[in-house]
Amino acid sequence: MKKTLIFCISSLMVLAFLSCGDKQVKAPATSSGGGDMAVQAINAQASGFSIDGFNGGGATMKQNEDFENMKNIVSLVKPLIEKIPDGYVMEITGHCAAYDSPAMQQSVSKARAKKVYDELKKAGAAESKMTYRGAGIDEPIPGLDPKDFKQRRVSFKAVKK
Repeated sequence: MKKTLIFCISSLMVLAFLSCGDKQVKAPATSSGGGDMAVQAINAQASGFSIDGFNGGGATMKQNEDFENMKNIVSLVKPLIEKIPDGYVMEITGHCAAYDSPAMQQSVSKARAKKVYDELKKAGAAESKMTYRGAGIDEPIPGLDPKDFKQRRVSFKAVKK
């Protein structure tokens, strides 16, 4: 129920963002970071998207529902990637809970990010506008126990190349 509500709210946010088209999002092209306003708008949208449901210690999804949620988020993130200005990319970041060794945490979080990166690529997102990385446990959700299963996720943020 919670995932459905989050998905619905996120979908409405993306629709509102996309309906604004070039009227609001386009920033003037200047040499002093003209894409910053567009990037801020994109990041405001992307911050609402997070893919969870990964099995502990891996990049596979727990249930078909979680896999479908990932596909839905991918379909919402792809239009944001298309709007990223030159000089920026969508960084897809994998995270994990505080289990196993730091090397395993890094490997698992990177595999999760790569899985979503590959799904975005399959959906037609430009490779030149995306990058991925594993954060391990270095960027936990504030207020949650580092071992909480909700730490196993993938997040999105537009960053400079």
